[in-house]
Parts: sequence; C-alpha cells; structure tokens
Amino acid sequence: MKRWHALSPNWAITLLLVFIVSLNPICSYFGFSLVNKTMTLALIPILLTLYFNKQKIMANIFFIIFMLYFLGIIFNVFDHFKLSSKLSESCFLGAYLLMVLLMMGKLKDVKLEGLVTWYFVIVFLINTYLMFLLFVALKDSFQDSVILTLTVSKGVILLVMAILSFAIYLSKDTTQSIIFLMVVCSFAFSDVLSLITASYIHFWLYEGVQYILQGVGLILYCVYVYNYQEAANSVDGLKESKSIARSNNQVSVQS
Repeated sequence: MKRWHALSPNWAITLLLVFIVSLNPICSYFGFSLVNKTMTLALIPILLTLYFNKQKIMANIFFIIFMLYFLGIIFNVFDHFKLSSKLSESCFLGAYLLMVLLMMGKLKDVKLEGLVTWYFVIVFLINTYLMFLLFVALKDSFQDSVILTLTVSKGVILLVMAILSFAIYLSKDTTQSIIFLMVVCSFAFSDVLSLITASYIHFWLYEGVQYILQGVGLILYCVYVYNYQEAANSVDGLKESKSIARSNNQVSVQS
C-alpha cells in the first residue's frame, strides 16, 4: 500500500473523495441529476491531469479504456438524442471488454486448487441465474431490443470481470490485485444500481450511491494504472542500469 497516494498529494485524492461521497447524494436527493453526471464527466479529465503531472506516459490500452468510459459518460449526459443511450452502452461495453483482456493476460499465472475451482464454478452459475432473473423482471422496461442486447452483454461482461478479478486476487494477494478487484466491484454495483434506477424504481439514494461507486471506481482505476506504470518504469530503469553496468565492465576490461 506504499504507493496508494503516490498519484497526487493526499489532499487532492481526499478532496475528490469528499466531493463524490457528499455532493452526489445531496444532488440526487434534490433531483440535480445533471450535476451528478457533470461531476462524473469532469472526474476523468481531472484524474488524467493528475496522472500526467506525475507520469509522462500511459499504456495505450489503459488510455483507450479511459477514453471509452469518458465517451460513455458524455453520451449518457446528453441522453436526449435518439442514439445517445446506444452509444453510451456501447462505449461502456467496449471499456469493460478491454478490462477483461487485461485480466486474461494474468490468467496464466493464476493457480487455483480443485476445491476453489469448483467454488468459482458454483458462484458463477448462481450469479448467472440471479442476473437472468433480474433481466427477466426488467426486460419489459426496455422498448428497444438493441439497448436490451447491449445491457445484457454488459451484465455478462461485468460478471466475468468480477469472477476473474476475484480469482486473480485469491491467487496473487497483492496491492494491485486488491485495487483491481475494488475497481471491478465498484463498476459492477454502479451499473446494477443504474439499471434498477433507470428501469425499475427511481430512488434518490440508489442514484447517489451509483455515482459514488462510479467515481470511486474511476479513482481506483487511475491509481491502479499509476502503480502499474511506476512498476514498469522501475523495471526499465533496472534493466538500463544493468546494461550500463555491463558496458562499464567491458570498458574496464578492455582498458
């Protein structure tokens, strides 16, 4: 946990969390949904500014995930256009698919015993059944088959993300695996609450918690990316130092 606040000064992260946790429920209670969406929309540029102030580089796949999620929020804010909801769901789905690809690269190092494997299979089947029941209850609320398909696809991807991230956490109990698990859980519960709020019952507390989880997930994701890049820089620096050391040794021998 030593790099938990390495992304920026502690006050900046604390201030972001205070705004997210306090203002979102207040705005939801008074019906200021546009303010909630605007705060979430502004969060990604703020996080990227803090990130690039400390790091000068970001892996392409992380940046694409940020951009897809940002576009998803933009289309969600301007949802009065006919295609906005479809484009928003498509962008979120694309971001989650890329996150699954990130986790697929870590599966080769995951080692689970037989009992734990059966546990994951049972949990996956139970969650799949519960998700099926949820969509059966809410499918009449969808007037567009495309939106229904995108929503179901996003739910399946989130379920796969949750199972994979938990498996990686059990196999590799590291700070990064914990952060990524929290990111996935935040996004998953945020999307479930968004679905319930939009299709079943609009309750201000559900909406406020949804935006809180979405904001916390974005902050933790940015911390995860920062830690990843910090570790990559350390490895590159170590390789460069060893290369310089080998070069110096050869010069010394030749002299």
